[in-house]
Amino acid sequence: MPNRHTFLNNTGNQNNGFKKKRGRSSNPDPDSDLEPIINRARIRNLHENMLQFNVALTTRNERRTIEIPDYINLLWIHFYVPFNDDLRKKFYGRYGLLVQAFDAFNRSVLFEVVDQRLFQQLQQHLNLLNDLGTDVNYTHQDYNLIALIDHFEFFDSRLIVPSEQGVILNIINSSQDIATTQQEFLNDYLNAAQISFDINASSDLYFIHEIAEEQLIEISNNFDIVQGITSSRPLTVRPGIFGDLRVSYGFAVKIPQNLPIIGIIDTGVNTIDPFENLVLPTINITAHPNRDQSGHGTLVAGLCIFGGELPTGIQEEYEAKCRVLPIKVLHRNTDVINFPVMLEAIRTAHQEHGVRIFNMSLTLALVKNYNETFSNFAYELDKLSYDLDILVLISVGNFDSDSLNELLTQDFHDDHNYPNFFYRINSTSHVHSCKNTNICVPSESMNNLSIGALAGNLNEDDQTDISPSKYHPAYYSRKSHFDYNQKINNKPFKKNQRNKYFNKPDLVYEGGDLHRTQSGIEVLADPGQYFTRTAGTSLSTPLVSSIAMDLIYAYPSLNMQSIKALLINSAGYLQSSKVPGFEGKDPLLKKLVGFGKPNKTLGLATDDHSITMILEKAIKNDQIMAIPIYLPEYLQNAGNKLIFTISLTFKFLPDRGNHLAYMPLHMSFNLVKNKLTKDFANKDAKDYQIKNGFSWSEDHFGLENALFSNAQKKEYRLQPKDIENLEGELAIAVRCICKPNIDPQLLQQYRSKEHSFSLVITITEEIKNETNHNLYSEVLDVNNLTVIPESEVGSDADLEAEN
Repeated sequence: MPNRHTFLNNTGNQNNGFKKKRGRSSNPDPDSDLEPIINRARIRNLHENMLQFNVALTTRNERRTIEIPDYINLLWIHFYVPFNDDLRKKFYGRYGLLVQAFDAFNRSVLFEVVDQRLFQQLQQHLNLLNDLGTDVNYTHQDYNLIALIDHFEFFDSRLIVPSEQGVILNIINSSQDIATTQQEFLNDYLNAAQISFDINASSDLYFIHEIAEEQLIEISNNFDIVQGITSSRPLTVRPGIFGDLRVSYGFAVKIPQNLPIIGIIDTGVNTIDPFENLVLPTINITAHPNRDQSGHGTLVAGLCIFGGELPTGIQEEYEAKCRVLPIKVLHRNTDVINFPVMLEAIRTAHQEHGVRIFNMSLTLALVKNYNETFSNFAYELDKLSYDLDILVLISVGNFDSDSLNELLTQDFHDDHNYPNFFYRINSTSHVHSCKNTNICVPSESMNNLSIGALAGNLNEDDQTDISPSKYHPAYYSRKSHFDYNQKINNKPFKKNQRNKYFNKPDLVYEGGDLHRTQSGIEVLADPGQYFTRTAGTSLSTPLVSSIAMDLIYAYPSLNMQSIKALLINSAGYLQSSKVPGFEGKDPLLKKLVGFGKPNKTLGLATDDHSITMILEKAIKNDQIMAIPIYLPEYLQNAGNKLIFTISLTFKFLPDRGNHLAYMPLHMSFNLVKNKLTKDFANKDAKDYQIKNGFSWSEDHFGLENALFSNAQKKEYRLQPKDIENLEGELAIAVRCICKPNIDPQLLQQYRSKEHSFSLVITITEEIKNETNHNLYSEVLDVNNLTVIPESEVGSDADLEAEN
């Protein structure tokens, strides 16, 4: 009989402060012994940058057509090193430059010129260096900061992706009064031109419904507060496009009581027969009827409601897993998404209907550049998830089907073949760049889950077409955009900047394959067609969402980070050595599959040889805590191994525009000896380590320069001798520390508040020697655990369905 998960209630202890140093000598910086010289060639290039800056500034001022009291000048400076808080103060004090945003792991910085007099000093220093006409030693010189600069340029054109419909304006966060004045002028300009627009709650994201090209250019040329102008048009939404003829749905639907509700952010949902009493009234942010014209939202809803059971095989009856609340954000496939209003629709769904899980099988047509910073779209979703304790499952997007077909049938090249297609930096192909296989905005969101696709279609036989097998990542799926092998501003990543655990997508699931009819996944369609087949991350995403709804139904008291941790802890995938084509390419495989495919059975319950414990707690900044776990006595002599599979997730309030400190919080866990934290908090690992190889889930060294992850998973294996040495007890330790180089108000908040986290611990006894013991029940007996109760009947108001 399956055993329900438990809450871990053992009394722990904590200590304020813990050791921040490694306890061993670190590797020296390979550049530390270089002579402090700025060579002549670089001086010449930087001086040329300055001349080009002045020309660009003059040209921009000549293009202005709107009288505004004052201007804001912005420039990008690209550094050899990550830009830290000390440099922030120095560049502000010496050159009058105020940081606006970061990119490229904080090696590229957008500055606002706030003191023209001080900024002239930068130009004077560059003139001085250029006039010297030789290599220059910068030791103890006023111009020594220039040695850190690779190149710089005036920030001019704001037009990133020009469009006349669904335009997004990103606004800088300036402290100058002129910024407020410019925003007032911008609002007046839009109103006077009768241009309809919506603004998000923090007034830094505009959605413009429709605008002429010349007006868009005028905004770009005149309003310095506008940092970027882009399109909110999604990647092509593809409904079912092929399938066998069916004359009815042919199955009944069982609707359990108290089903949770999922929000479907899509093209609407049609209430077809299988959805009767399962669809709530639509929240429609478009100007069109509620009906799903494309069929995309309807097929997504079907996979959320019935999960993988529907396409796996024909049954006379399927059990619904959830109700759906349609949030219609698109009508036609070519429409644009009003992002600020979409955010409010999500908030409404949560506040009025209690929706905590949302499925977003949509991404914007913005592919992430390698090592690019977080988009404002991801920021808004991360902030919303933090505020509301919700979880949005986002597809990573698909590589265009027609383009892929051309690459494989017309434009033959080795770099188009699987898996070179995903990663070949120095490709000689003239028509394909591996950058175009990176994930799409906003699937880099960290508080939420991004989902990729495997090529299988949930049928027993392997029916793939272009992908190697049903177990492989699908040819059209997308990979993480972080690549530590590439240089940034002509300098390689430092070792402490590489985080192999940070990855997107988080999870994968079957999404079908292209281009053969039977390679797709069978999904529901409107009456007359009834069923269809298609493929994409739009399908893998609701299949994972459906598992999440199973978990919520089984464990309604859990917060959303615990649901996220359960999904991750249950997930797994093959080692790269066992996936043909990926031998020796483990990093690439992980960039495509993340933590792997979630296992619904493991996520819901365990057998008698396993137990899953969930810890929902909070921890302060610069604190370490340890919670003991006691082992049954029989394990001392059983001669069996124990496997601890542990996942940690937590939500955070992001620091907008700060690449390295976008997530300012570091948390990590370790399986340690059961000691008081005050006795080992400031000791070396050997004082608390159970065995060599048992390490923290994430390294916090190089705090300012590292990019951390808020989704971590690690496995610890105890041999029989290790179990004997522990004498029946060990502990799970968690530590927390905040980055210092963030917005001052945000820093105060992080240092003063507790930070919630969810930890999922699964203990499995690997049976080599049979015993009469039951690990699940005996771990219950020796620990303070609470079996998590099943769901209770919910509010009738939340269950009101659309007829």
